Amino acid sequence: MTLWPFRSRTIWIVPLVLLVVTLLEDILTYKVRQHVRDIYARTAVILVLNAFVFGVAAGWLSPRLRSLLKSVRQGSRSAGTIGLWTFYVLAYGALYDAFLIIERSGTAGLLPASLR
Repeated sequence: MTLWPFRSRTIWIVPLVLLVVTLLEDILTYKVRQHVRDIYARTAVILVLNAFVFGVAAGWLSPRLRSLLKSVRQGSRSAGTIGLWTFYVLAYGALYDAFLIIERSGTAGLLPASLR
């Protein structure tokens, strides 16, 4: 009997990638709203940018992260497992911090002062 109910131990990659995409989407939407005044053009630009970012995340980023984490885990059993969970804790911790900044100061809080 296996203790892990999922086929892959990298199951945490997909939510991680989607959360990063959500952050990028918020930043892109914020900047598009600053520069594109026409609501129809703005909606079209946001739609195209989101489709592009989700496509890149699904087709390029997620598989590469999965293979990287698999190779780390297979390279060394004990260090690979510890390294994998350290990566997850740090990545999700950083995302938590980014979402907390958005809740406190809005999306502009994630950008340097020169880009606000």
